[in-house]
Amino acid sequence: MKKLLFLILMAAAFTVQAKDIFVITVDGVITGYTEKYIETSLKEAKANGGVLLIQLDTPGGILDSTRGIVQVLLESDTPVIIFVSPQGARAGSAGTFIVLASHYAAMAEGTNIGAAHPVNVTGKDLEGHMAQKIENDTVAFMRSIAEKRGRDVESAVSTVTDSKSYTAKEALSLGLVDQVTNTIDEVSEAAGLKLGFQPGKVVHLTATPLQKVAFFLSDPNVLVLLLFIGILAIFLEFKIPGTFIFAAVGIAAILLFLMGINIIPVNSIALLLIVAGIGLLAAEIFVPSFGLLTVASIASLGAGMYLLFSTEGNMGIAVSIWLIVAMIGFIVFIMILIGRLLLRDFRRKPATGKESLKGLEATVTNWNDGHGHVFVHGEIWGAQSDQELTRDEKVIITAVEGMKVKVEKKNV
Repeated sequence: MKKLLFLILMAAAFTVQAKDIFVITVDGVITGYTEKYIETSLKEAKANGGVLLIQLDTPGGILDSTRGIVQVLLESDTPVIIFVSPQGARAGSAGTFIVLASHYAAMAEGTNIGAAHPVNVTGKDLEGHMAQKIENDTVAFMRSIAEKRGRDVESAVSTVTDSKSYTAKEALSLGLVDQVTNTIDEVSEAAGLKLGFQPGKVVHLTATPLQKVAFFLSDPNVLVLLLFIGILAIFLEFKIPGTFIFAAVGIAAILLFLMGINIIPVNSIALLLIVAGIGLLAAEIFVPSFGLLTVASIASLGAGMYLLFSTEGNMGIAVSIWLIVAMIGFIVFIMILIGRLLLRDFRRKPATGKESLKGLEATVTNWNDGHGHVFVHGEIWGAQSDQELTRDEKVIITAVEGMKVKVEKKNV
């Protein structure tokens, strides 16, 4: 009997096929490039008889791209494991759909998942009949994924209807994920037991240079920085012409920004607010408004950056509030600096005409009985002084009276 049981166990062990674990990292906004990257990686894993493991950390992404990824995962015969990691990562908004669509879902400690409610172009909850239509469609999408993968439907749907967000332990207890762990090896072992394969070696796949550039440009914070670097560099080129360095940097930054907004859709109204804010800043330099234009500019720029990626089809994509605060602070600092320079220039003594001679050093060319001539600024001026002076002596001009200057000895 024992021999028979041993033979059965041995046979079962040999029937479990060893599969290599092909690992990719998706870190950032979900876009069309992310969809292609996952699809290409899945094909490579399938061609090598392996399993695809996706390390995921995303704030959200484009809904159409998310639907494409979900479709690929649901139709895949090759097992796909989603591992929300490292610790502190998230599968926010659109990322929730991807996690639930996987064959096996794991989360690292300290991670979270959820908040998948659609919003309008102002970043607030949708309202009216169109809102109900969009929400119902998103709910049906989430429900179909949860039913397909055997996840808890109500908990999954609440991430859409109530913007629920769960910690890793909460997601595990609610049946949204299969495991909470911190290592790929533990995820592979547990997934193998559930899906019926023996984990082989771990193979890390890397993105192509074009995909890496696209992932870099899909960061909303990077795009906003590129926009302001471009504008600042072009402004400096006008102020310091001839080097062409600032122009090159500015044009490159603007072109990268334009490439980026073709990856992530932007809110055109918010973009106009940013342009208007920059125009108001420029006007403040030439039009005395006692700071009113600066205040209006800050309000316009802040609103524009906050709403830049709040548009239909984007889920969870936004510029960091800390970046917005930092950039507004930088703008305020620059405007204060410019204001001080303008005030100093306003108070400065005239740089041309007779008044410009006051305080300058001159050289005595001849002198006799309190009168004589001095050489200053390439000119010879008649001079007078209560002091007795000598030829070639250095003096300071104290006043200008008609065509003569008053001078006194330079203190040594």
